[in-house]
Amino acid sequence: MMQTDVKSGAAGAGATTTIFAGPSRIKGVSISYPSGGTVVLNDGTGGTAMFSFTAPAAAGSIYMMFPGEGIKCSTNISAVVAASTTAVVFYG
Repeated sequence: MMQTDVKSGAAGAGATTTIFAGPSRIKGVSISYPSGGTVVLNDGTGGTAMFSFTAPAAAGSIYMMFPGEGIKCSTNISAVVAASTTAVVFYG
C-alpha cells in the first residue's frame, strides 16, 4: 500500500474553493454548519459530485473519515459550501 502525506484545505462560507489543483484523494472532512447547511465535494470545479452533505435542522459540526484510500478525484478537489457553513478537507 502506498503511503502519502495528508494535507488540509479550508473552504469558506458561501463559496466554491479549489482545495487542491491536481489529482488527489479526499481522506476526510470536518464541517461546521447552521441549520440545513450543505457541502459538495467535486472532482473538478463544476465537475462530478464525489461527496455531498446536507446538515440536519440544528446547528452543529461533524467529522467524517473516508475508508481505505479515500475518494479519488482525477482532476482536482473542489468544494461548494453554503452560506454560514465552513469545511476543512483532508486530502493526500
